[in-house]
Amino acid sequence: MRQLKPKDAWFVYADTPRFRQAYLSAFVLTPDDATGRLPDRGEITHWFEQRAVLPLLRQRLLRVPLDLDHPYWVDDPDFAVDRHLHFHGERGWDESRTMVADISTEPMDERRPLWELHVVERVHGVPETTGPTMMVVLKMHHAMTDGIGSAIVTTTLFGDALPQAPDVAPRPRVPGDPELVLRALGHVPRTVADAVSAVRRARANWRELQIARADAAYPIPGQERTPTPLDGPVGPRRVLEAVHFALPEVQEIKARIGGVTVNDLMLTVVGGAMHTYLVEQGHTPPGSLAASAPMSIRGTGTASGDQSNNKFVMMVVDLRTDITDPVARARAVHEAVLGERERLASPAEAAVALVDYMFPGWVFRLARRVRSWQGADPQGVGRRPFNTFVSSVPREINEVRVAGATCVHSFGIGPLDGTGTGHAVGAVGERLGLNVAADPDLLTDSRRYAELLRQSYAELRDAARSLAVT
Repeated sequence: MRQLKPKDAWFVYADTPRFRQAYLSAFVLTPDDATGRLPDRGEITHWFEQRAVLPLLRQRLLRVPLDLDHPYWVDDPDFAVDRHLHFHGERGWDESRTMVADISTEPMDERRPLWELHVVERVHGVPETTGPTMMVVLKMHHAMTDGIGSAIVTTTLFGDALPQAPDVAPRPRVPGDPELVLRALGHVPRTVADAVSAVRRARANWRELQIARADAAYPIPGQERTPTPLDGPVGPRRVLEAVHFALPEVQEIKARIGGVTVNDLMLTVVGGAMHTYLVEQGHTPPGSLAASAPMSIRGTGTASGDQSNNKFVMMVVDLRTDITDPVARARAVHEAVLGERERLASPAEAAVALVDYMFPGWVFRLARRVRSWQGADPQGVGRRPFNTFVSSVPREINEVRVAGATCVHSFGIGPLDGTGTGHAVGAVGERLGLNVAADPDLLTDSRRYAELLRQSYAELRDAARSLAVT
C-alpha cells in the first residue's frame, strides 16, 4: 500500500465534472494481412490479457473517508482485463470522434484501476484509409502517470513483445474505513506540521524568486494572459477534432528552418490557427497568445528522490502571434521555449514550480463549499497566464498493434485546465497528429478551427520551402 504523492493527489482532488483529469489516446488500426479480417473480441481480449502486467495497471485508488488524508494505491484483488475492456458497435468517423469526446467527460470507476480500453469494432469513413478499420481508445487517469509514463504503458499494451509478468507476491491486507480514519487522525500532528512548514517554505521560495527575478538573465513570462473568448469559464461538454500531417514533411520543415524542434513547429501552427480563428470571429487579440506546455523533469536532479507518478513542470510559452511571418514566428517560439527551460533550470524558479505539498482532499471540499456560499463558481479554476495547452511529441515513436492489426491514425484528448482548448500531439508511423479538444460553447466552430490548423501548417510549410536547407 503506497500513499499518493502531492502532485498525484492533486489530480484526484481536481477531478470534477468540468475538469476531468484523464487523457485518452485513440488508435485507428487496419488488418496486416490481405484477408482484411479484423481481430474478434476474443483475440483482442487475449492480446491485452497478456500485456496488462504493469503494477500501475493493477492498482486501484483507496480513498480515505471524507478525504481526511491523501489516498493510497492498493493492489486490486479482483483485477481482470475484461473489467477494463468495453466493446462498441460500428460507427462512422465523425461519430467515433464524438464518442471519444464523450468518454473523456465521464468519471472513472475508483473501485478499479484507473484505466479503460474502448474498442470500436469497425469504423467507416476514416480519411486517407481504405479497407476495414477498427479503433482502440486508451483512457488513463492523470494520477496514474504523466505523458512519458503513458508512453511506457502504450508500448507495453500495444507492442508485439510480451512483457515479463511480475512475480506474484502475497497481497497485503487492505485496511477498512475505520482503520483509515484512525490512521488519518493519527497523522494530524504530522499533517499540521507539514502544512505550517509548506506555508513557510512557499513564502521563503517566493521571496527568493523575487530576488532572483530582480536581476535574472532569463526572460520572465507574462503573469497575465491576453484575454480571448476561448479562455473560459469552461463547461463539462467536449468536442474533438483530429488533424494529421506527414511526419517526413514535418521533418523537412524542421531541417529547412534549422535550429527548431518539431514541438516548436506544432506550437507555431497552433498559435497561427488560434490567432486567425479569433480574428475571423471578430475578436482580434490585443496581444500575443501564450501556451502551456509540459517539460519533463525525469532524469534530472530536480526529480531525484521524487516518487510521484507525474514528473513534469509546466512552461508558459509565448506563441509570438504578433509576428506574421510563420518562419520568423517559429524561430521566436523556439527562443521562447529556450527561455522557459533556462528559467525553470533556476533553483528559485524550480522551487516555486514544483509541487512538494498538497493539502488533504477535505480542504478542497471545504474551499468549493466556501466558494459556493460566496456565490462564486464552486468548480472554477484560477486565472491562468496562458490561452491554451499543447502537449509534446513523444520522444520515441513506436509501432502500435493489436492482434494482427496495425495503427494508421492516432489522436488524443486531455484535460482542459482552465482554458477552453487543449492540443494533443502524437505520432504513429509516418503520421503526426495535432488534435484539439475544446468546450463547444467556447470554440463554437471546431470544424473551421481544424481547417485553420491545416492552413497554418501549410503556410509554415510553404514559407519553409522557400528557404535553403540548413
